[in-house]
Amino acid sequence: MTRGQLVQLVLLGTIWGSSYLFIKLAVAGIPPLALVEGRLLLGALVLLAVRWVTRQPWPSRAVWLHLALMAVIGNVVPFLLIAWSEQHIDSGLASVLNATTPFFTVLFAVLIFRAERLTQAKAIGLTLGFLGVAVLSGADLAAVGAASTQGQLAVLASSACYGLGFAYARRFLRGAPLALAAGQIALAALILLPPALATEDLAALRPGPVEILSLLALGVASSGLAYVLYYRLIAAAGAVIASLATYLMPPVGVTLGWLVLGEPVGWRLLVGIILILLGMAVVQGRAGWSAWRGRTARASTLLADD
Repeated sequence: MTRGQLVQLVLLGTIWGSSYLFIKLAVAGIPPLALVEGRLLLGALVLLAVRWVTRQPWPSRAVWLHLALMAVIGNVVPFLLIAWSEQHIDSGLASVLNATTPFFTVLFAVLIFRAERLTQAKAIGLTLGFLGVAVLSGADLAAVGAASTQGQLAVLASSACYGLGFAYARRFLRGAPLALAAGQIALAALILLPPALATEDLAALRPGPVEILSLLALGVASSGLAYVLYYRLIAAAGAVIASLATYLMPPVGVTLGWLVLGEPVGWRLLVGIILILLGMAVVQGRAGWSAWRGRTARASTLLADD
């Protein structure tokens, strides 16, 4: 990586990691349904504007049905689950539990789409990751009736949605990346708009300056500019480098929750972070090594040809 690419990587991880803090702040005055709809609308406006400027072509007609499904399982449902969960659990805990997404991606890719094999490395990584969840949640998961337990389960369910969405996208989505992202977020906003208008109680909306600024940060930055930064980083440094941003999300989320909201950071949280990040490294390590070897081999071939 160049210095500029490293800065982009850190900025991307910080934007996505800070989203859990902004969700926690926003749900204090904006109900989850209205918050997610506002976030999606703002993100769609940003991405549609960027797509218009870059003139990236829209995907073919056959892809739009896949995008609609992705909008539901990759945006609407997980966004709602996380927003609801953060009414009951700390933002730092939500950021760590949501880092289990790569493990669910591997499970769905192996078990449903048959796009990968369950290698020994992946099995070890999955074990480490879910062991981290067990350390984080402990006996809490046994008390299913508790609001905090339901909040943790909701975040894990959102991770499963993200994992299914990523595995599905690998298999079925083809096209210009920013156009796909713009189409997906716009469809998600349209899909959620009718239930948001029909069921949301305007009297429940009590947004103050903090809640409004948090909503703007979630919509413009996390659901808009972050996608632009992500695909720009992929184009410049490759998908393996861009994926490293996911490693920054739990530390950023936990640190901001501690600094801004005074959320406790106990040994279970720290050990859980370590196990989950280690599991992510093991699961993704072989792919990163293979990509690096392939890139090195291609570079050597080009030099030899010269």
